[in-house]
Amino acid sequence: MSLKNAASEFKKRLADQPIIRRAVVTPAKDESRFFTGSDANPNNNGLHVFSSSKKKKSEVYSQPKDTGVGRHTNSLLFNAINYLKSVDEPQTIEDLKRHGVDLDAAPELHQLLRENAKVNYDSINSTFVYKPTYQIRSKEDLLLMLEKRRNEGGMDYKELKDSYSKLSQAVEELASEGRILVVRNKDGNPRVLYWNDQRYNTAMDADFRKIWHSLRIPDEVDLPKELEKAGLTHMQVFDKKGPGETPKRKQVRRNRKMKITNTHMKELDLTKDFVVQK
Repeated sequence: MSLKNAASEFKKRLADQPIIRRAVVTPAKDESRFFTGSDANPNNNGLHVFSSSKKKKSEVYSQPKDTGVGRHTNSLLFNAINYLKSVDEPQTIEDLKRHGVDLDAAPELHQLLRENAKVNYDSINSTFVYKPTYQIRSKEDLLLMLEKRRNEGGMDYKELKDSYSKLSQAVEELASEGRILVVRNKDGNPRVLYWNDQRYNTAMDADFRKIWHSLRIPDEVDLPKELEKAGLTHMQVFDKKGPGETPKRKQVRRNRKMKITNTHMKELDLTKDFVVQK
């Protein structure tokens, strides 16, 4: 078969092939319905087009419910101790249950609370009471403790916070009565408590207090000059190096003596040529 006949035969076979038209699917305007064979969209060449009636849900991130008290044993124990800390009187099992602490919620909870180092259990009356670091039950107890520790300096307010549920009220009352001295933070909350020895509360003349408060403290830069004008000497302040700054040691060069090896060749003259005689 010649090349011309082969090309003619190929064109003939190509012309006999059926023509397949590509169907173009157009979405329905009403997305809430779907088309079946009887009401098919004519633009879709009889094809069945189904559209979902479900709307896309927006993502909702759920938040955990605030149930107040967890169901885990350690969580229940923590809540029970916190409640005992907030009251000063011994509490029975019924008292705890009325305030949302059910010891029957976990089998081992009752035993864990009895054996806790911060809880005192009265086996006779079956009551629980919080055991603070310092035994304070009134403002008089607080005053007595500060007086006993007057030579040890003040007491940190945070250390006493769990000792008495009405500690803040007792501190303010004692401070207003002048029986204790309070060092406060910038926000006004107590920081350190001191017993006030009223023997040293010397009454000052009103004129003296007026002169005292009228004096202006010089700035830090002008303070040395002001002291010299008043005939006073100021203390020499030496700059201290920071904790991370360590002085560098000077490296000392040492003249090390070289140890001579091959001492067995000490008598050998290396400047001469040695020829092995055969």
